[in-house]
Amino acid sequence: MNKKEESEYSIEQFTLDESNIEEYSKLITSAFLADAAAQVDGASIIFTEQTFRTIFGGPSIDNDFFIRVIHKPTKELVGFFGLIPRQLAINNKVYKSAIPSWISVRSDHQRQGLAKLMGKKMLEMGLAADYDCGFALFEPEQRGIDTAEAVARETNIPMKRAFYLTKYVIRVFDANKTASAVKVKWYEKLVFKLLQSVKEPKNQSIRRYHKNDIDQIFELMGDFVERNQISIVPNYDDLKWMLDNPNVVCVVHENNTGKIDGFIFAWEFILAGFGTQTTFGWLDAVHIHRLSSKDATDLAKGLCFEAKKSGWAGIQTPYIPYFDSKPLKKAKFIFFPKRLSLDLFNLKNIDIPEEIDSVYVEWR
Repeated sequence: MNKKEESEYSIEQFTLDESNIEEYSKLITSAFLADAAAQVDGASIIFTEQTFRTIFGGPSIDNDFFIRVIHKPTKELVGFFGLIPRQLAINNKVYKSAIPSWISVRSDHQRQGLAKLMGKKMLEMGLAADYDCGFALFEPEQRGIDTAEAVARETNIPMKRAFYLTKYVIRVFDANKTASAVKVKWYEKLVFKLLQSVKEPKNQSIRRYHKNDIDQIFELMGDFVERNQISIVPNYDDLKWMLDNPNVVCVVHENNTGKIDGFIFAWEFILAGFGTQTTFGWLDAVHIHRLSSKDATDLAKGLCFEAKKSGWAGIQTPYIPYFDSKPLKKAKFIFFPKRLSLDLFNLKNIDIPEEIDSVYVEWR
């Protein structure tokens, strides 16, 4: 960005409140729908106010940790960047961390270096607030990875590619609605149709989440920290807030003493592409390693049954391999190749293992 262009824009920290949400939701949506990959493949996201609150509305969010870009001549909002605080355990040592999220620039103001300037400002804010590290999942075809690499290079902050994800997972309940928003080959749509039926599992140990389940769920979440080299450390208030959201579908499995020993949950979003949109679910956490293969499969089927009842056309997520994929495959989830990287921004020269083979992180 040259001096003339830079003088046209104000990169500023702002405090998020209810009056901001609609405007920022629309900006994020317009930026992602205009993305080149979304134009070809669909499979983008409509960032509704509900989605915005799901991502940025939890109790641990710092409402002062947001950045926007204002175009000075028109006083219009043209850029947005948020931060999601997360404690991150690396080999059981816990660090103050965060997910820099949903960096967005309005399409008619892209290629001005605005994303990079927001990234640098967020990095300065993170250092000033004593963060140890940050992390994000990147798709190689998206611009986000280029911005992150440029910011790391120009600020001399080490960025480590910690882990590669190699698959995406999707479970389709309505093949026609899904294919209207996502580019699929004719034989892929045929497979979706063949596998779209959903039946309630005949398993008396599986039920929908109740509010008084939170303590047991939180205790089970601790398994992710114990079982993985890198793991988000669960936050009780955030988890309770998330599971109490009406747009979240959670199912649990009880053992023969009535104690919960497994759960799966997903949250609702709007899948969009080619001028159409449909309601979908984002698979958020899968805890099935204490269950038999049959019970784990039935739990996944229970999630699908409840999700379809909620009006979702399907469920998707990148496959983060902290759980066994076999039970989900038996429940008609389809795994297909798609590459993403988990990158860590090492603000304080913390000790990150050279070889990382187990990870639990969330997308949001």
